[in-house]
Amino acid sequence: MKLWDSFNHKQKKRSEICRSVPCLHTSEKPIKKVKPGMRTAVIMLISLSILLTGCTSQHEEEEEHTSTSEYTDIETEEILSPETHSEESDAENEMESTDSDAAMEAQDEAPETDPDASSPAAADMSPIHLENPGVGYYLAEEPETVQEHTLQLEQIYEKANAITDEEGWFAANQLEIPFYGMPGSFAEGEQLPEQIPDSFKSLPLTQSWFDDSFIYCVYGEVYYEGYLLNLYEKDTCEPVMSLDFSAFCSEEYEYGEYQWVRWARVDGQMLYVSLSHNTYSENAPNHAYITAIDLTDMSILWKTEPLVSNARNFEIIGNEIVCGYGFTAEDDFLYQIDRDTGRILKQIPVNSQADYIIQKDDQLFVRTYDTNYVFQITQ
Repeated sequence: MKLWDSFNHKQKKRSEICRSVPCLHTSEKPIKKVKPGMRTAVIMLISLSILLTGCTSQHEEEEEHTSTSEYTDIETEEILSPETHSEESDAENEMESTDSDAAMEAQDEAPETDPDASSPAAADMSPIHLENPGVGYYLAEEPETVQEHTLQLEQIYEKANAITDEEGWFAANQLEIPFYGMPGSFAEGEQLPEQIPDSFKSLPLTQSWFDDSFIYCVYGEVYYEGYLLNLYEKDTCEPVMSLDFSAFCSEEYEYGEYQWVRWARVDGQMLYVSLSHNTYSENAPNHAYITAIDLTDMSILWKTEPLVSNARNFEIIGNEIVCGYGFTAEDDFLYQIDRDTGRILKQIPVNSQADYIIQKDDQLFVRTYDTNYVFQITQ
């Protein structure tokens, strides 16, 4: 009965709402009365429907609650996890920031470093300025004794080369490349030791080579045009000395071109240095010479005549120096120079400008611009 009364109450309310709404029908039809038997059946169906609907709704609400609860838990983990990581990250960032600030403060307090700091000892070297005794041949004084010169160079081989096959020439003749790998050469030598500074007194390294005792490095303002010659111990890379040849390199020529330190070699207490520039002799008639320096007092003992040495290197054989000079449309020669006086003893014509002059045992291998030579050495 309570269910029925509730139903009647709902129906009554619904009727009152309907009466308050304007009728949308164009014509009214009489409502048929329901028979008592049918009324009971309808009531039972409605009651059953209400019961079933209630159970279903409760079940759906439970499932929805369970599902929502599970999703919320997962979502909460995903949300909480970044927060947790964020807190840890903030802590780490704070520590890193503190460390970074400390590092910056330490850096600000640290003294400024010199570009040559890779070799502090080298940076402390003061270049010794060498005075140029003058243009042309120079001899400080005649030697007390005159040595006999017996060096003979007999040509035993000559063949045209491919000009750009320098490395192949070194390999085929099993010759050591005396230069460190630097720009400007087809023959790439071994790498310069990392202890050797690639700049000195703010000047870049332009050339470097070596022998059994020393590493020779040239520093200058322009590519290849270096005038500071530094010597380092071959085994330890410890700096030995720094020599300033600016007075030799800055001799004025017709086109304002300067020569540079091209090659040097220490022998005993003597240092021999070749200075030249790649230009025509008519433009620079006083370049391309060798000078001898007494390392005990840094005095200049002699300078050769100009136009005798612009090869990549020279060789010291006995009491003589073998060097070479040549250039486009000029005569090309090898020269034998007296080590005591710097005078020319002999000249040997070759097909083109000499590039490399390398002694191996009792043979002298010479590579010119376009020709390879081998000379037998007899003394």
